[in-house]
Amino acid sequence: MKSENVNAFVQGAQSTLAIICGSSGKLGKLFVRQAPYEGLALSVIIGLKGQLAGEVIYTMDTNCGLYLASKVMMDMPVPTMDDMAKSAVSELANMISGNVASTLYNQGVKVDITAPTFVDTGADGDQFAFVKPGDKLLCMPLHLQHGQTPLVFEIDLHLEG
Repeated sequence: MKSENVNAFVQGAQSTLAIICGSSGKLGKLFVRQAPYEGLALSVIIGLKGQLAGEVIYTMDTNCGLYLASKVMMDMPVPTMDDMAKSAVSELANMISGNVASTLYNQGVKVDITAPTFVDTGADGDQFAFVKPGDKLLCMPLHLQHGQTPLVFEIDLHLEG
């Protein structure tokens, strides 16, 4: 995978998070996961079609999901991951993906995105039907801070071919 494609995902997430949350998050060490793997509690899946095909999985624990939902809803308190919170987190993933698609297009890579799908994954990341045992996913962790609480928002990239 080309580094400029990876950078588009990192920069798209960081710029969107900076606007919505006031902080872009600190990029952690990128690593490769091999399926099956244990995922975090919540995920939003967006399909990629075109010259870059596959899926991007935005995954986080519940605390991070609640924090992000609150930020999307202009700091409204979000005590539980209800339908409104799920929709807010899905919309954030959609905004990030749209930003990434625009960046890639400007680099000459044509890619379309699908509507987001919210999945409460618990700790069983291998339930994604498109991720087969042995498949590799590039994981890009972003470390956020909510008060004294560290939060991790991961971008897992699963590409075809």
